[in-house]
Amino acid sequence: MKLGLKRLVAVVGMCLGLSQPSWAVTVVSEEFKISSKQPNVELYLRNKHPEALYSVKPERTVLFIHGASYPAHSSFDFPIDGKSWMDWLAEQGYDVYSLDIRGYGKSTRPPEMKQTPEANAPIVDTIQAVEDLSSAVDFILSRRNSQQLTLVGWSWGATVAGTYASTSAERVGRLVLYAPQWLRNVAPPSSAEMAKVPAWRNADPRHARDIWLKGVPADKRDTVLPKSVFNAWVTTTLASDSEPAVPGTVRAPNGVVLDTMKYWASGKPRWNPELVSSPVLVIQGEWDAEAPPAMGLVVFNTLTHASFKRYVMVGESSHAALFEANRRQLYQAVQEFIEAPIP
Repeated sequence: MKLGLKRLVAVVGMCLGLSQPSWAVTVVSEEFKISSKQPNVELYLRNKHPEALYSVKPERTVLFIHGASYPAHSSFDFPIDGKSWMDWLAEQGYDVYSLDIRGYGKSTRPPEMKQTPEANAPIVDTIQAVEDLSSAVDFILSRRNSQQLTLVGWSWGATVAGTYASTSAERVGRLVLYAPQWLRNVAPPSSAEMAKVPAWRNADPRHARDIWLKGVPADKRDTVLPKSVFNAWVTTTLASDSEPAVPGTVRAPNGVVLDTMKYWASGKPRWNPELVSSPVLVIQGEWDAEAPPAMGLVVFNTLTHASFKRYVMVGESSHAALFEANRRQLYQAVQEFIEAPIP
């Protein structure tokens, strides 16, 4: 189901070290509700692309997958100084999509989310998220009569994207693992602790800045992620849940929480990077305390069968580099990887 179409005129011409058009580019924004592999579940896809999209190239088709707490459309399409990451890529001639996994944002909320959190077991784990990603990939490739695209997964989204790429290499032209999860050096949770995890939680985005900036020096925090930018993101994210259970929060499924406890916190990888054969970029922030560089380097070293791999660290940035002062370093590094010739 197609929801709507908007045209936005973006003037491009900044010197970013990459080849860019110097003329005005009209960016078209479209929204879709597509069917999941599960009955009665619709998935929200947002698409941005140049109006003059004369030909669709697999290497210029990109799908973003969000993390554990907040939806894709309020993250990858959150404008800062009038431009989101999706806008930025669309201006370069890319066909760009973002997916809200079921239970998040504008996608269908499972019926358990209308009940109290404690009434059911955790919902929407990595396996279900991969199902939703598969549906989105099928839709995009069918729509564009294409064979492959690039996946960009952030945090838990990197786990989802990596899992999909490990089993569907023929559909993944390139894979970007942005701030990927990996094994955590913590005491393994007990079975009793895992049994207490509720179906879903109320996530308060107002607390996200303190979590993201935990590894950033105190005197750098206001520069790295200005409060004005963060507060605007909070407003956008709160609007992503039309029926919050608690004002000032958004509902988020807890399948990812249980997955983290059963796997990453228990010394067991949730997916196997050795099975990925696509070209891969692992990219992280220097001050990321949630997925620190040492964690990403383990993922990078485990990608033993990738046809091409690259590791990039974005200086003076945290887990939320896409919102921060150095975000264009992230944008550029991802674009450079997508466009890099494979040796």
